[in-house]
Amino acid sequence: MTPVLRHITREEISAQLSHTALLSPVRQAMIAYSAGKATSAAQVLFPASGADVHIKSAVLPGAPIFTVKLAGWSERLKADTGNGHSGLILVCDSRTCQPLALLRDGHLISDYRTGAAGALAGHSCLSAGAVDAALLGAGTQARHQVQALAQLREIRSLRIWARRPEAAKSLAAALQAELPASRVSVEGTPSEAMRGAGLVVAATAARAPLFHAEDVKPGQTVISVGGDDEIKCELPPGLLSRADKVFTDSLGQARAYGNAARALSSGLAEAELGMQELGAAWASNDRLRNSERQVIVCSLTGLGVQDLAAVSTLFNWETPRTHSAPAQKTG
Repeated sequence: MTPVLRHITREEISAQLSHTALLSPVRQAMIAYSAGKATSAAQVLFPASGADVHIKSAVLPGAPIFTVKLAGWSERLKADTGNGHSGLILVCDSRTCQPLALLRDGHLISDYRTGAAGALAGHSCLSAGAVDAALLGAGTQARHQVQALAQLREIRSLRIWARRPEAAKSLAAALQAELPASRVSVEGTPSEAMRGAGLVVAATAARAPLFHAEDVKPGQTVISVGGDDEIKCELPPGLLSRADKVFTDSLGQARAYGNAARALSSGLAEAELGMQELGAAWASNDRLRNSERQVIVCSLTGLGVQDLAAVSTLFNWETPRTHSAPAQKTG
């Protein structure tokens, strides 16, 4: 019996997605990964100038499916269509390894599960109560970070900075409409946006740190979700070395990609960073802040097991549809 390959469109996927639905599955997937119960491989390719493709796969013991994702970004695609993201996820039967479905999500699942991971990280590293937040970036992922966080915390105020002021103003207007009880404003520099914020979220494609280590003050939590390959970096190495706690989703990927990789290549020893995986920390404690003055940094690179958790949540894969192989003609 050969499974019928389902072709699932972005529209079908969008109808099933919500930030709230992915919070618990993403958290549990990250705990399983840190416990060594999941296999999650990642590779970044650069097929042309101004283009990259992230290939991430994941297997969880006992899960009826495993996934292989291609998530791309292209400057040419962005110039042509206004959206540089592309992507698809192949879903396979864990027992037979046969393809079951092709999800043409166009990066949508990556956007939602990254929003969930960032929100969970911020929520666990903040003191109790409403939060004053700073958002560095005004793209799709920046919006998802705020939308997901709003499912877990009251956002009292939100100050936005982006390299393109018009993008920051547009996002501010959209988020103000979604969060009418919050005070949403646009700031001229990252340091101005960060001043007085309990939570700083960086969601950009920056290739160099967005601010100086001394811009981060005691008591602040900094979440970075943009440093996910060998080129990108949002945080200064000095911040990782002076932070009281540094968390990541994957120690292996952190050594190769993003902020921690840049810090290590600058000459800092891994022991100076003191990195811990969020999944390991969550397995024993939901609250990761021990004092009001701690500086906590979470540098996230994205896990294939998060994609698997999202896809498993969206659709039922227990009883895939099949059809018989065609009968052979006889002469």
